[in-house]
Amino acid sequence: MQYKLIINLKSDLCASSGTGLGSLIDNDVCYDEYGFPYIPAKRIKGLLKEAAVEYCDWDENATKYLDEIFGIEGNNNPGSIKLSNAYLSSYEEIIDSLKYVPTKYKKYVDKQKFINLFTNVRYQTAIDDETGTSKDNSLRSTRVVNKDNQFISRIELDNQEEKEFISKVSKLVTHMGMNRTRGFGEVVLEIQDLNNASDKKHLSITLDDEDDIEIKLLFKAESDLMIAGQESEISKKYIPGSNILGNIARRYIEDKKIDVFKEMPKEYIDLFLNGKVKYQNCYISNKNALEFLPVPFSYTKVKNTTDQFYNKIKEISELDDKNVQLSSLGDKFVTIDENNYLIDVKMAFDYHHQRAKNKRLGKALSREDGGTLYQYLNIENGQYFLGKITGKAKYLKLLEKYIKVDDIYRVGKSKTAEYGNLKLIDVSVSLSSKQEKIYHDFAVLLTSDTIILDDNGNVTINKNAFVDKMKKLLGSDIVLDRSFINYEKVAGYNIIWNLPKEQVEAFKAGSIFSFKSERGVSLKDQYIIGQRTSEGYGNIRIIDISKYENNRKLNLNKYEEVHSSKDISELNKNFKDILVNAIKYSISDDILYDVVKNNSKTKLNNSTIGRLLLMVKESNDLNDFINNISEIKDIKKNRVVKNLFTNVTSKVDDLPTIKDLKNLTSIDEETMNKYYLEYIKQILIQKKIEGAK
Repeated sequence: MQYKLIINLKSDLCASSGTGLGSLIDNDVCYDEYGFPYIPAKRIKGLLKEAAVEYCDWDENATKYLDEIFGIEGNNNPGSIKLSNAYLSSYEEIIDSLKYVPTKYKKYVDKQKFINLFTNVRYQTAIDDETGTSKDNSLRSTRVVNKDNQFISRIELDNQEEKEFISKVSKLVTHMGMNRTRGFGEVVLEIQDLNNASDKKHLSITLDDEDDIEIKLLFKAESDLMIAGQESEISKKYIPGSNILGNIARRYIEDKKIDVFKEMPKEYIDLFLNGKVKYQNCYISNKNALEFLPVPFSYTKVKNTTDQFYNKIKEISELDDKNVQLSSLGDKFVTIDENNYLIDVKMAFDYHHQRAKNKRLGKALSREDGGTLYQYLNIENGQYFLGKITGKAKYLKLLEKYIKVDDIYRVGKSKTAEYGNLKLIDVSVSLSSKQEKIYHDFAVLLTSDTIILDDNGNVTINKNAFVDKMKKLLGSDIVLDRSFINYEKVAGYNIIWNLPKEQVEAFKAGSIFSFKSERGVSLKDQYIIGQRTSEGYGNIRIIDISKYENNRKLNLNKYEEVHSSKDISELNKNFKDILVNAIKYSISDDILYDVVKNNSKTKLNNSTIGRLLLMVKESNDLNDFINNISEIKDIKKNRVVKNLFTNVTSKVDDLPTIKDLKNLTSIDEETMNKYYLEYIKQILIQKKIEGAK
């Protein structure tokens, strides 16, 4: 069951990112790529657990919920609670609106402007006990999120009892973030029901039972993803098919109330274990479900260039007499079509602080003391991923009720808090292509890691063993021409026995083999071979490479998302309010720019400037100021001052930022007078600067 956890800030909050901003900010808050602050789910979960332990100290009957909800440290069961990062209200709609901002307003869509709209910087220093003065080099700056902002996190629990327990516990959480004992981070938490309606679009299959079909699943990463590979702190750049299998299997088990430690029903085995249904890896895509595949290892680029590419699947004779060095493209993805789009997955570093076991210490210590500071390199949120499920229609029909649009799939590490939220955006069903074509010169591209057994049933990465498999699958008269191979160690997890699988060597996705056939062979464009095919392994693509006979050059095009502007009335209301505030924030810069650009040669002494600045400060509006300067008795000085401020109203009214603001909202007279006085103030400051030169 899903709920929303509302966090209301009653004082400024620093949910620290663990980083700073050069010499300007010592402790920075967490904010996304656009500049909007958020509260990491790990912090929220940790505070809820601390509060739950405290609650159970005086209500022993509630102790049973601790392990059920939060799990046991070091245990494979992470507990039932699942949390997402807490973002500003209407966050998704705001981010979506950013993509469609009319051109004239795009200059205000600036990360630093948005950061400054929601935060301010607080300064602290340490005091010397003996002298009562500040200690040398002790000044520290902390960016904080402004009070009165509201953040919302999605929270999942198994049942109503757990929800009632967490509701009680949440009332004990009164502070979060840094310096919570020094006035920062006062919060009020509230849990509300989220719409759990069952009217989501779900899978519907009307094809014949024996038809071979494929289900396309388009996901959007709602949080960063940490899909650990061999390097446990660096994420893979894709979502393995086993992760999709595991999520759907969990839904099936919960619905059928299956005890996974007993003998599994045949239906479960057919759907998830014996390869009759295959769950393919999810690779980077876009909102239109464009299919990208791992870059073939035969693709290369000229070293130290960004636009010169070659495909070494054929000999590159034109480079024989040139001193040209080629390098690989790395773990990127391409479209195998006429567009030849090239894309890389966006990655981001995240820092985490595990507090020491002694909570009074409140900071990261060495691992021996039970606390540490560590980091992950993750898949950045907001990106789309496309995957497939293939098999006979009679099997996939059994999955219909478990695949619904808007469902959240939890994948990778820390998937119960902060990471691993994949939202199913769209689902479609079609017949698997059976169209065949005659090939004389073709390549076999491994689009996923592939596990091959030799004749003795042992896993092998022997090239000849792979070629033998290809001959059995595609035709005995094919002959290997060239190959570009890499290898990967793969493991996995057995959800039945709750144990890790054996680690084995596999041919890595992107490995490519070129074959020739004198007579020609009739082939489909896709096949699946090898072991553990239900988990996303063993997918291959057939590529016609005869076109490379006379041209080895590749025209790869960097893929970039293009969005058309919308009318401002079509954008989210909360975003329009943010845009208005961003324009207001920019007005001061616009005033300063205009004053400097149109600076007159009139000179004033410091005494007069100081007197006029005091008048500006004491004036309620422009008329007040005009009346005040009329009291200057020196007639010549009075005339000079009045001339200096002639046409201030028209100059301010003509500022681009003021015009843009008036297009979006009405500006009252009091606000306009504030801008008139600001303009006058900047004129005087510039005169003071000139006099000091």
